Amino acid sequence: MSDDFDGDSGESEIPDDMTDDVQEQIDQAVEDRMGDIYEDSRPRSGGCLLILALPALALWLLR
Repeated sequence: MSDDFDGDSGESEIPDDMTDDVQEQIDQAVEDRMGDIYEDSRPRSGGCLLILALPALALWLLR
């Protein structure tokens, strides 16, 4: 065992400006991903309505 222990836990302090930069990058990445998820979950431009309307239109025409 070594007797030259100076009380340092081995973890270095990260400068505040560096943590702020990293936090901004994380926030931006999360915002970008949330935007992608929101765009993917939006309904498409009327495709669903067309699928639902075609059988109703066919029934109306066959009457």
